[in-house]
Amino acid sequence: MLSNGGQTVSVKLFIDKEKKRVLFAESDKDFVDILFSFLTLPLGAIVRLFKKQAQMGCLDELYKSVDALGAEHFQTTVCKTMLLSPVNAAAFHCDRLKVKVDDANRRVFYVSTSKNCMNFSPVAGGCCSCGNWSCQSFWECPQDVLVTVEGNGDGVFVKGGLKYIVTDDLQVSPASTSLVFSLFDRFGLQEQAKIEEKILHLNANKITSLLKRALMSKQALTWLCFEVSAASPGAVNIDKQLGKKQANETPSMFTAIKIKLVHTKDESSVLYAEVGEDFVDMIFGLLCFPLGSVTKTFGQMPPNGCISTLYASVDGSARGCVKHECRHMLVSPQLAPFFGCSKNILQADELPPRSLTFGCLRCLRITATTEKPCNCILQPHLARKPTYGTINEINPKSAYQRAYIKGGPRNFLVTNDLRVIHFSLTNTLQILREARIPKEKLVEKEIALNKTQVLKLVRAALVTRDALGSVLLPSKE
Repeated sequence: MLSNGGQTVSVKLFIDKEKKRVLFAESDKDFVDILFSFLTLPLGAIVRLFKKQAQMGCLDELYKSVDALGAEHFQTTVCKTMLLSPVNAAAFHCDRLKVKVDDANRRVFYVSTSKNCMNFSPVAGGCCSCGNWSCQSFWECPQDVLVTVEGNGDGVFVKGGLKYIVTDDLQVSPASTSLVFSLFDRFGLQEQAKIEEKILHLNANKITSLLKRALMSKQALTWLCFEVSAASPGAVNIDKQLGKKQANETPSMFTAIKIKLVHTKDESSVLYAEVGEDFVDMIFGLLCFPLGSVTKTFGQMPPNGCISTLYASVDGSARGCVKHECRHMLVSPQLAPFFGCSKNILQADELPPRSLTFGCLRCLRITATTEKPCNCILQPHLARKPTYGTINEINPKSAYQRAYIKGGPRNFLVTNDLRVIHFSLTNTLQILREARIPKEKLVEKEIALNKTQVLKLVRAALVTRDALGSVLLPSKE
């Protein structure tokens, strides 16, 4: 359905008007597909969608820092673009959603103007030995995606022909009488209770707002009808938040990250840390990780939201409804090719580089078969037999680099809320002035961060603005 706000998806809400809450919703595959697509979104894409006001720990500051940091600190200029607009590894699937959450155009690949170059990049300005890139919109949905989406009435991620029940905290289940009865029992309702039914048509703006509410509240659907205050984040105990599996993990093949921490002598607060490029590359790289991958690693994430409930539905209440070929994409979301960083602390895999077959040097039409000619061959003055070939995806950063930040002797200042600036005397004095803490009350401490500490720091970056202090200073409890 189309509205003034663009394409919409419908959902029927069952509302307890007396208590001003949504009990649950009934929908078809389209709405559930959109909900599950949240898990595939890179964190940086979420911050961009919310215009740098995601309010997820320190992510806003990290994003702003990438935007403000000079290009001379990155391996190439394209590294900045990759962090500010990270590619969704499931972009081909998400492009088939009835209402798209991410508005980025992923149909444009960049190829060289040289006819002898057989490379392409998903990012403008990608590094190639042959020269410049030019923008050509030549993407055509791969055949395997078309089959899974259009072949038998199924959705993008879930099976069609079913009705789904979605609870206020986004638990997804196939609709059934027993489920409805159990929900009545859960809410203490009688069959004759006054429950209002309301059909909403949600456009992209409403879906984006629903995502934000899901990150901040366990009443994501209620927000669609009533004003609901987001829960206060409160104090965060990172040791409790970190799962036993991560906290006790043997640090194999991990090189310690050395930093210098400047904090008050009474250990009440952190001013900043002086760090090298390895630390900055690691925290900037968080922006490219999918929401589902951090939920997989840390469990309840964010702590006051309901994304973890949605994530658990894939292998839980919605098990059997998620298409087999899409399950791994949701429970273990991958990064797009080459979008990892130098330290893959969350151990999320990257998709392998792609190869695309084209059938016309003039229009660079991508094809899944050599039997269907492009439109150029139908024009008399262009008539010729198409030449089929393969172009390969290359690393946009540079041929042999995983890092976004240049190596070498360069230092940065990172504040407690993970604002990153280059090291200089001027920037150091500015932080000291803003803190209004006498130098005599400060102390510098060298720390070699092990893998467990880094995992805790990553977790802290997602849930609190006291990232450095909550991990590197003694607990305030």
